[in-house]
Amino acid sequence: MTSPIEKFNIHVPEDVLDDLKTRLALTRFPNELQLSPGEEWSYGTPEQVTRNLVEYWRTSFDWRHIEDEINAHLPQYTAVVNTGSEEHGSLRLHFVHKRSTRPNAVPLIFSHGWPGSFLEVSKIIDGLTEPTDPKHPAFHVVAPSLPGYCFSEPSRKPGLSLKATAYMFNELMKLLGYTAYMAQGGDWGAMVIRALAIWHPENCKAIHSNMFITTMPTPIRHPFKLVKLIGAVLGSFVGLEIGYSKDELEGLKFAKYFMEEESGYMHVQSTKPQTLAYGLTDSPVGLLTWLHEKLRRWTDDYPWTDDEILTWVMLYWINGPVGSLRYYKEAKTPYLKTDERTYVVSQYTNVPLGVSVFPNEVFRFPHDWGHMVQPLKFWKKHEKGGHFAAWERPKILIDDIRQFTEIVVQDDLSLRSNTIST
Repeated sequence: MTSPIEKFNIHVPEDVLDDLKTRLALTRFPNELQLSPGEEWSYGTPEQVTRNLVEYWRTSFDWRHIEDEINAHLPQYTAVVNTGSEEHGSLRLHFVHKRSTRPNAVPLIFSHGWPGSFLEVSKIIDGLTEPTDPKHPAFHVVAPSLPGYCFSEPSRKPGLSLKATAYMFNELMKLLGYTAYMAQGGDWGAMVIRALAIWHPENCKAIHSNMFITTMPTPIRHPFKLVKLIGAVLGSFVGLEIGYSKDELEGLKFAKYFMEEESGYMHVQSTKPQTLAYGLTDSPVGLLTWLHEKLRRWTDDYPWTDDEILTWVMLYWINGPVGSLRYYKEAKTPYLKTDERTYVVSQYTNVPLGVSVFPNEVFRFPHDWGHMVQPLKFWKKHEKGGHFAAWERPKILIDDIRQFTEIVVQDDLSLRSNTIST
């Protein structure tokens, strides 16, 4: 079942904003440890940082102004879209859709992750849809909110997985008239676009990721890369660069560190999201600190403003964060004798892959591992940037998407769209 596309503007009811101010005024703050300089964030979001943000949120933050800016800049819509599952039926998706004036523009679906949102597309959408250089490719951009995030409806039953999300996004693109398109994403978005490439290669013709992730090579699966990795590790002990570069090994070490020391949020959200949801749904400050720590830790010294931080948090507060928390557990749905996350990052597909590598990304895998899962057509490392590439380094990301597109369009002319918006 699908429904007509409906125009959507954000407008938070006044009583929701009044309730928020009341809750902020009643905040109880925990005791703070006396930590050494440079260690202030080692236990989580610091008290004084939070107190300052809460005071600004309560007394000065102008949501109505932010709301108007988002509505003016991003053309938003909703449509009821089939999940491809009898159990989940159809759900209402919220999405941004902006067409280029170029008749031969390439359709591109942008998929966000956690704790991001559709808002991340706002810094790249104009440069993609209307490039100033006529030699650069242009794009028709679609940026959905993941199911259960922001203004997209959550399922009331468990098991709405990456496969179902990819099905919905593919249906949405077809509903908009795009039968051949590219996809871009990071975080969960990186996995969603992989799911599109795996299950919908007839429509999704190429994907570009700013968080490439896959499984380790094994003796059965890519044994030569495993030998290369072992040689690189052994070589590092005697100061020799064998197989993989020092930078590539550092990326793997950081991924190991991240999973051991920085992934507590992931384990909670993947196991008992409903328990966590009570605190984050009831306390705006609880939600603020849960998200703020990640915004700071995962970026590359990005100078967040108070308005930016609070806007990102508001998009989770308005309808509650529970759907986004549950998404971690749903993506563990068993599939083909493994959990779906593992399947999605390790299954091979012939859909071309492009990767942008940023130094403060939480996962940075070796270049040639890309070939293990897809035909790798583009790989570019950058000197600055982190997890939220579209927000931190929008011009760089736009340029990488353009370069990758120029490569894949030569091989697949179906990406040149002449569709008319429905």
